[in-house]
Amino acid sequence: MRLKTWRTLAALLVAGTVSLAGCEGGDSTRPDIGADGDLVVLLDAEPDAAPVDMMVADAAPPDAALVDLAIPDGEPPPLEDLSLNSLVPNRGEVGGGYEVRVIGAGFTEGLIVAIGGQDCLALTIEGPNHARCTVPNGVPGPATVSLTRPSDGQRVEAEEAFTYYQPVEITALRPARAPLRGGVAVRIEGTGLIDGSRVTIGERRADNVVAAEDGSLSVVVPAGEPGPADVEVVNFNGQHTLSGGLFYYEEISIDAIDPPVGPVDGGLRAELRGQGLTRDSRVFFGERGAEVQSADERRTRLEIAVPRGAGPGAVDVTVENDNGSLVVPSGFVYYDPAAVGFSVAGIAPASGPVEGGNTVFVAGSGFTATTEVTFGGRAVACETLDAFRLSCTAPPGDVATVDVQISDAATGGNALLADGYTWFQTLEIITIIPDRGAVAGGARVTVTGRGFVPDLAVELGEVELEDVQVIDETRLVGTTPANTAGPVDVRASTPFSRSTIPSGFTYFDPTSDFGGVWGEPIDGAVNITVINGASGQPEPEAAVIVTGADEALRLEGLSNAAGQVTLSDPALAAPVNVTAAKEGFEATTIEDVEAENVTILLQPNDGEGSPPPGVPAAILQGSASGLDIIPKPMQESLVNIMVIETTHSTPYNRSRLPPPGPGGILLEDGPFEIIARPGELAIVATVGEIPRDTLKDYNDGLLDYWTMRQSLRPLSMGIRRFISASPGDTIADLEVQVDHPMDLIFPIDFDNPPLGFDPGPEYYAVLPRLNFGAEGFWEIDAQGFAFDPAITMTTMPRLAGWPGDLTYYLIGIAFSNTADQTPQAITIAETRNVEAGVFITPFVGAPFIIDPGPDGILGPERRVTWGVADGFDGPIRVPSANLISIEEPGLGGPKPLWRYITPSLVTEFVVPELPAEAGATGLGGGAMILTVIPFISEGPFDFDNFTYNDLNRWEAWGVHSTIFVP
Repeated sequence: MRLKTWRTLAALLVAGTVSLAGCEGGDSTRPDIGADGDLVVLLDAEPDAAPVDMMVADAAPPDAALVDLAIPDGEPPPLEDLSLNSLVPNRGEVGGGYEVRVIGAGFTEGLIVAIGGQDCLALTIEGPNHARCTVPNGVPGPATVSLTRPSDGQRVEAEEAFTYYQPVEITALRPARAPLRGGVAVRIEGTGLIDGSRVTIGERRADNVVAAEDGSLSVVVPAGEPGPADVEVVNFNGQHTLSGGLFYYEEISIDAIDPPVGPVDGGLRAELRGQGLTRDSRVFFGERGAEVQSADERRTRLEIAVPRGAGPGAVDVTVENDNGSLVVPSGFVYYDPAAVGFSVAGIAPASGPVEGGNTVFVAGSGFTATTEVTFGGRAVACETLDAFRLSCTAPPGDVATVDVQISDAATGGNALLADGYTWFQTLEIITIIPDRGAVAGGARVTVTGRGFVPDLAVELGEVELEDVQVIDETRLVGTTPANTAGPVDVRASTPFSRSTIPSGFTYFDPTSDFGGVWGEPIDGAVNITVINGASGQPEPEAAVIVTGADEALRLEGLSNAAGQVTLSDPALAAPVNVTAAKEGFEATTIEDVEAENVTILLQPNDGEGSPPPGVPAAILQGSASGLDIIPKPMQESLVNIMVIETTHSTPYNRSRLPPPGPGGILLEDGPFEIIARPGELAIVATVGEIPRDTLKDYNDGLLDYWTMRQSLRPLSMGIRRFISASPGDTIADLEVQVDHPMDLIFPIDFDNPPLGFDPGPEYYAVLPRLNFGAEGFWEIDAQGFAFDPAITMTTMPRLAGWPGDLTYYLIGIAFSNTADQTPQAITIAETRNVEAGVFITPFVGAPFIIDPGPDGILGPERRVTWGVADGFDGPIRVPSANLISIEEPGLGGPKPLWRYITPSLVTEFVVPELPAEAGATGLGGGAMILTVIPFISEGPFDFDNFTYNDLNRWEAWGVHSTIFVP
């Protein structure tokens, strides 16, 4: 039997293939490269399988392994051309005085190293490729590094090869004071203050940290406690704390002035009660200043000497200090103690609760024991203190403003104060539900209490509650405004009364730095944060949609500057579907969300921006042995060779390694020199047979390295571990011995893999790797294939004699006889003990897409549906969740259009219509690729509390793809 080969268009497949060729059935043998009908098995959606592009500098010349490097006696070796690769570290403080490592080539004694135009203070040549120098002082910013070799005048330089920075230091905050509630912007001045700085004030993280062009930071102050607070800045340049750098103050409030009346001559001692009343306060009665005589430590009382008044009557009382200012209208009434006739100067206070019982003073002259007072015609009980003051007890009344009549039958005196007194309902707030919400605001809350009136003002901190609707005297609803994280007071006020729940509402930041879902169950609101998946920065003006499970309720909004929006409605209940979309990004939907906080990482798909710069490769040199003892091939058409290569960073990307170069192909034991990726790695030497014609075609430039490499039949291998290669390094004197024959045979059994027909998994394969831990992986040059889930692996190396941390990494695959081998399912097993056989488990069901159907048309309902193939031996394991992607084919690779995340048992969803604010994003107009991937997570997975990292840790997964049009 021979199976047709194709490459998949599936969206989340890793960018690499593994060929299982020449499989006529039965168990695995080494594939014959180039046989017609190769079977290509595709590994899907491995999270860390992105390619690492490398820019190789100074590659070995052709036939380097065959060049005679002998130097005639008596002649000095030629100097290598001078070059500069890098400085390690490549940044430091402007003051200099620290050591860096210089990496390059052609270094000799007398070399001059200059940074930013200044010679290094000290230089030590450690070899032709390495030197150390003490950095001179410099100026902030990138600096050019130059090398000069006086012996032959060679000079090289690299622009921006080193960066000077100023260490972090805070010199001042402007302003250096902030209210307890926080929420105000301050500027932090100093040095080394850059983008990415983390600012902490007191013990709370500051929000909205922005680096300005003048080198300062703008931050929004969090809530705090009264008094000084330390300010800390941490960033790439270091850390600094300014002790007591910010002072938290209380805003001024006045609850009472006692007494509220006094003689026009002044001199009366009075007390102001409230908060924020500091000893340095300035107090004015009308336009005249009062002397502050004392203040309590809690800043709640001021004792003052009332100044002389301009004349009888009411005046405003004003208090000013560093905390702000406050005016109490008509807060004090002056009377003239020299007056002899009947007169009324005023009443204070001029309002009181409807319950009555509060004390009201009437000031004037000519008062006697027979003086009477009425509020709106209602008699008031009063005591005549003297001829100038009456102390009255206000009666109960209805909410209203009424005239005040003062008369004296004995003297005939009479005065009317029109609208002189107001009865008000005492205001009290009891609860706010919910009592917590996201910093973006937008949550609907209900406030309960008493005394609510239409002109009631409600504040969270210092920001007014929005869209307030007073339902009745005891209940109102409103929408929370945006604010900074932390607790805030809930304050309600009317012109006559106020009430506060201290720290009654708590703002929190719903952002998950790693994306995902978390928090309390949904109760009328969902908090969505949108982050640019490429930059990690908040993404503003993204269109966000929340729909109920029955799709009857749909809420829409745009993310703010912090990438956040809260969508709320009393009818909103779990589960909901959350979508975020913006032009230039892949739209994302998370289905059946039951937790209140959702962070979506939007991945750019507009192709903007240039790729990152290449990384210079490393050069590895040494000697290899073990080829000469391998018996020569029996067939004249074959030849034994040794290939020297290195481990690769993921299980799937060996073919993306830089070809080792001709110095990595040996025909006999001896020296090697290869090009290698930088990083932690191991050398892997493989001896095997290869057709002479194939090797010749490669040497003649007719074949690329990896095509040639597929023709090698491995016989034995050896390793050299624990190599750390920096970009541009040359590492010499590496020894490797090929001493492990590849003759191990062991069985593998799959535990209930999926089985299905038309389409469905019908075939089974194992792709073996060696896991070197931090040094990466090695793809073993043999695979296993069978028509049932029992496979025998051959041509495997024995691990005995190699370190105990080296393990087999076995990729088990159940796949289908289709163009792209999907539906398929994949599971990873990792072990060291294989001689007795390996049991690979668990497998997730292989999905098969139902709608769009075989005609490839997405129906008018825009519904996507799929099923899951059952197991070979019975019911299959349910997945942790499902990832679904929609992509658009393109010359440069598929363009991501939409990503879906659904719970384990959800096998359908409706593609939502996006609002106009989303721009040109979402479904395209032509053919698109739909891919469904159920997966089992490594470790526990909770759909109500997960991050994007959890979505990328798979123990097993399945995949199916189809092409459709809308």
